[in-house]
Amino acid sequence: MSSNGTAHMDVPVVSSAELTQTFGVLLIGFIFTVTLYGLTFFQTYIYYTRFPGDDKRIKSVVGLLWALDTAVTTLVSHTIYHFLVTDFMIPFSQLITTKTFIAEVALSGFLALVVQCYYASRLWTVSFKQTILSAAVLALALAAFAFNLATLAKLIHQPLFSRVVSGGVKLTKGISTGLVLAADLLIAGAMLWYLRPSRNPGMALPEGWYEKIVVYGINRGTCFAVFQIAVLVTLVTMPDQQVWLIFHWVGGKVYINSTFSMLNFRNTHHGRGVPEEASLNQNARGSAGRTGTYTTRSGLSGGADSSHSVQFNVHPDAKSGGAMNIELDMVRSQGDMGYDDVDSEDMKRARTESVMSGGPSKPHDLEREIA
Repeated sequence: MSSNGTAHMDVPVVSSAELTQTFGVLLIGFIFTVTLYGLTFFQTYIYYTRFPGDDKRIKSVVGLLWALDTAVTTLVSHTIYHFLVTDFMIPFSQLITTKTFIAEVALSGFLALVVQCYYASRLWTVSFKQTILSAAVLALALAAFAFNLATLAKLIHQPLFSRVVSGGVKLTKGISTGLVLAADLLIAGAMLWYLRPSRNPGMALPEGWYEKIVVYGINRGTCFAVFQIAVLVTLVTMPDQQVWLIFHWVGGKVYINSTFSMLNFRNTHHGRGVPEEASLNQNARGSAGRTGTYTTRSGLSGGADSSHSVQFNVHPDAKSGGAMNIELDMVRSQGDMGYDDVDSEDMKRARTESVMSGGPSKPHDLEREIA
């Protein structure tokens, strides 16, 4: 005891290198996690304000992913607070695995499953309804989720956080991550293949390096496949360190923001999103006006196409008060995508009123009369 009556306490001394490899890694992962959550919130706001008339199923998926990301971010924040504040004086090797960390692993696995299922539905559309590819992605995603549940069962019986990836946990988590990676590689490769310009000649191409990075690096699924590779490599090679948690936490945000970026990058038509493969081709432009065409495939067994051509014949020297002639030429098929320049319901109502009044009854003539 000292002269002033105060007892000396043995405070564990930890080296700077050990702090960097343990608590420092967790802090870095947390910083990236909350930063990307801000991007998730911003993209969610953009989606609901820009596409109010989008399909209810897509809007439900966006809402579910936002809710899952919010819950995951909350659980990660609690885990970091518990380790860095509540148990600050406890050495890292003696930290107890929190229930919030286990819950975060569970929700992250479910989040990846939802994203992969949505991309599987996209592949079914862009591949002209080929079920084998989508079924393979779904099978891999479900198998990965099942092994993730097995990992959770083992985590419950592993109290020490420093040994959270050891023994049976390392095996099941490694298999789960490998299956997720296989599904991601299949998604990215198929998206790049089926949405290549030579296969969709009418599709609008990204312009500039920024749009190319967003389209080919993020929207196609390439980015989250790269992060899963990083998770698997660090998990297998450095199981005693927590480096894999950085890529694990950030990877969940990349899943969500890749999906939201793909949705928000679409053109909008009457509040609905136009699929990328049905986007307007901006290459065909005339000097006296603008002409744009896009071609989509209906997915029928016969491979029928739906072509839409919009022509705005406005002379550049025309006065502001002069008449403007607008022509819309439409070639319809049984597999029409529904992104017409004149809504079908409006056309039916206009056709009925025009026929009753003795006017024209053809859609082409109706549009000329409206113009």
